[in-house]
Amino acid sequence: MIQTRYIEHHRYSRLLDHLSGDAASQRRFVLDFVSLWTPRTERLQQALATNNLQDADVVLLSIRSSSTMIGAMMLEAAAGLIHSAVKRRDVAGAEKHVARLHELGGLTCAELIWMLEHPEPAGTSAS
Repeated sequence: MIQTRYIEHHRYSRLLDHLSGDAASQRRFVLDFVSLWTPRTERLQQALATNNLQDADVVLLSIRSSSTMIGAMMLEAAAGLIHSAVKRRDVAGAEKHVARLHELGGLTCAELIWMLEHPEPAGTSAS
């Protein structure tokens, strides 16, 4: 099994199971996640800057659910910290964690692209 730092492989492989073994759909999901990363973080930053907590909540729910689906649990946890602050209406507390979320997201996206470019041979992934 290929070891990575930001993606939990057993969760990542479950995405393929949820997509009925359709590797093309898994690849599309991952590429969509990567291509939407920057717009999501920009939307979150804008929502926090304008105190639009409803929009911040929507963005964070999206980040958290898609992160869980691809096995990016550190990213999900960082989004969870921000989400908890948003739920408490603590914009300053939420903003303290945005830089780390952005950093983890970029590293996660880079790792996902690497994984797509270096697929594991059949039968070697952890389930």
